[in-house]
Amino acid sequence: MKQLWTIFLCVLCGCTSAAKKTIQATGAVAETTLKVGGKVTKRAVVSTIDIAGAAFKKGVVTVVDSAKGVSRKVPWEEGLRVSKIQANRGPVEIVRGAQKIKGTADTVLRAGDVVQLQ
Repeated sequence: MKQLWTIFLCVLCGCTSAAKKTIQATGAVAETTLKVGGKVTKRAVVSTIDIAGAAFKKGVVTVVDSAKGVSRKVPWEEGLRVSKIQANRGPVEIVRGAQKIKGTADTVLRAGDVVQLQ
């Protein structure tokens, strides 16, 4: 606001060179502010995407409920057991790669496993 008054007074008094310098300086500061702000915003977006990508690379376990006909993905974590993702205590079959494994509530899951609730 002070800069606008300085420009206005300089224009009234005939000090056009001072007004030009003030306008150039203000423009340079505004341009620098926009560039720095844009870099910070870009960095924040890239960091957020990196964090989300790392979480996705960590792995998931797919749970298929045959009775209800639905499936969902559960984020995998070290030590994840069937009992944590299964509400009912019915039989469970785990597809791990090309193998089919009969599971219990204490079976430890791996990233990429497909748990079929029956």
